[in-house]
Amino acid sequence: MPGSPINTAYFDALTAQVNAVTSCAELHAIGNKALASVNAALADAEAQLATITPMLALLSGPATNPAAIVTWINTLISSYLTPQLLPAITLAAQIADMTTAIASLTAALTSKAGAFPGCTFP
Repeated sequence: MPGSPINTAYFDALTAQVNAVTSCAELHAIGNKALASVNAALADAEAQLATITPMLALLSGPATNPAAIVTWINTLISSYLTPQLLPAITLAAQIADMTTAIASLTAALTSKAGAFPGCTFP
């Protein structure tokens, strides 16, 4: 995924590991470990986004307040909130990209399982 806010090389490496397995047992061991890791990272990103979502709403000041209050709020936003929250703004994109990458990894696991008689994943 070019321009992705996540480390796609990590997912590529996991998929390469999946494609290199030589048994169903190995597929399950690698697949379960990989999915546990990436799902934990996804859950962490979602929890972080939920925590900061109320603050992200403050990035837009109210349009109907008197001028002095609007100026104060805009100063608060531009001088404090924006620099503090800027790294977190990418979390939504990270979550979307991680979800897509996890789906691709899961598809690779399922596909590789078909290469072993009687093997299914999960």
